[in-house]
Amino acid sequence: MHWLVVVPFYFFSAIVTFLVLALVCRLVRLPVGANGLAITAVVLAVAVVAVPLATHWVTLAQLTARPLLALTAASFLLAALDTLLQPLLPLPVDRELADF
Repeated sequence: MHWLVVVPFYFFSAIVTFLVLALVCRLVRLPVGANGLAITAVVLAVAVVAVPLATHWVTLAQLTARPLLALTAASFLLAALDTLLQPLLPLPVDRELADF
């Protein structure tokens, strides 16, 4: 039951990783699709959360509200930055995500 605490960390880590990858692709002008970004973000997010837990660098007791709030704040900040850069540096991801 204690392992359920990692679910929000996986969720917000994947969002933050997706936004970081999108910003890097925008700045480098790398034409990557949404599927590639999403798959890479999820794999990296799982690795970022699971590897420290598996190697005992981090314990479940250390996964408190503060790191989760930091991830949440980072996701909002990165989303705002991505929104500001979207008209200046368009990506194929923008067209794909606009269809939703």
